[in-house]
Amino acid sequence: MKFIINILCYGLGIMWLILGLVGVYDPNIFAKNDIVSLNVVIQSEAGASEIRALAGMFSFMGLGILLATHQPDTRRSWFSVFSLLMLGLAVGRSVGFLPYFEGLEEKRVIYAGIEYVMALIFFIKSKI
Repeated sequence: MKFIINILCYGLGIMWLILGLVGVYDPNIFAKNDIVSLNVVIQSEAGASEIRALAGMFSFMGLGILLATHQPDTRRSWFSVFSLLMLGLAVGRSVGFLPYFEGLEEKRVIYAGIEYVMALIFFIKSKI
């Protein structure tokens, strides 16, 4: 069980790091990526700067996940924070499912499910 959680954490950390680095390099690719699901058109330098800032946060979150997975002495507090961040992301996306917001869309439901699973993985990792 511990081995599987470690592999999942390494995979998620690498995924977040690569996504972030791609976004810092080219915000247009990042903004149109299905995983990030922004689907926006960047029309100004300020918009590109905002997307780069978000991508930078993604890359440092991925780096933090990798470091926390690799350093067992500090992992509990790191993974508690990552679990809360992912839970906040999933809850925020889930609020959009309410009828007076965006409503249900299959793609967003799948993304929210993935985010809840990531939060659960990080929570388990913080406890074992």
